[in-house]
Amino acid sequence: MTFKLSLRGVAASLATCLCLGQAQIGTASAADMPVPKVMPVEAKAPDPLIGFAFYSAYATDYNFRGVSQSNLQGSYQTFFETQFFNNFAYAGFYTWQTRLPTRPDMEFDLVAGIRPTFDKLSFDLGVIYYFYPNEQRLFTNGGGFLTTRNTDFIEYAGKALYQATPELAIGANVFYAPNYLGQHTNGTYTSGTLAYTIPATVFPFLPEWASGGFTFSGEGGHYFLGAAKTSATGFDPAIGRFTSFDLPSYNYGNVGLTWAYKNLSLDVRFHTTDLNARQCFALTGDFRGNINGGTSRWCGDAFIGTIKWQTSTAAPGVYAEPGGLLNLFK
Repeated sequence: MTFKLSLRGVAASLATCLCLGQAQIGTASAADMPVPKVMPVEAKAPDPLIGFAFYSAYATDYNFRGVSQSNLQGSYQTFFETQFFNNFAYAGFYTWQTRLPTRPDMEFDLVAGIRPTFDKLSFDLGVIYYFYPNEQRLFTNGGGFLTTRNTDFIEYAGKALYQATPELAIGANVFYAPNYLGQHTNGTYTSGTLAYTIPATVFPFLPEWASGGFTFSGEGGHYFLGAAKTSATGFDPAIGRFTSFDLPSYNYGNVGLTWAYKNLSLDVRFHTTDLNARQCFALTGDFRGNINGGTSRWCGDAFIGTIKWQTSTAAPGVYAEPGGLLNLFK
């Protein structure tokens, strides 16, 4: 979850781990895009009272709501979830490889919630705990704080998805953190999403197994952030006075194309925000900002590719077939 030696420096680095990410109850990231797709008959299993879902992925950058969490470098990611009563209730975790100013070992997110469904309308109501193990608090040469001691925090999330047609899904999301990144301020992210499964007839030149798995999706949202404080009261003992700093609220959007076949998916996505380089440094505490004039590239426009291998007991994909992986491209 995510300046100079003044409070600007403190608050910037306090926001250092803008890693909400992406828990997908989660996060409102590319992986959060609704992908309306009906599994083929041979890959569809009966709905279990208790089921499981899992994925392993590699992304060229871990981008959370427009901000890089991996220093514009590759990130390995995993997810495991247990589902109860035909996926009405769930609990699980995510791991994300990060490269953040407080140098945590990783981001580890715990999630739980319910997913009620009413015909074409479905909801996902849950809670996410963002945990950054073994963080290292950074100090100035004079002993002042550059980062918080602990950026772990809780976020409450609500998502709604309407399947307007078999091909088109429309979504709305709200995420609220009462103590955003441990900075004694709140953070609220709201967004809308669209996902359209492209008919296979659009690609007559492709083989049948490849032509039916393309989905075009996008998201537009706004992050409302409050004033960061060095403590619950705002008193900073290092400088002997009360301090606070308004974190920059901002707009975020992404658009991309996903190709999926059974358990495999490939995604190419463009991310953008309206944060300038100085606002980005103020928000993230990007360590390079201390030597390059207080700017950061972590919030700039970015094209990011992701490859993911996923499965679940409800849609096992290739694992539902006698030949398993040997039949993947038959």
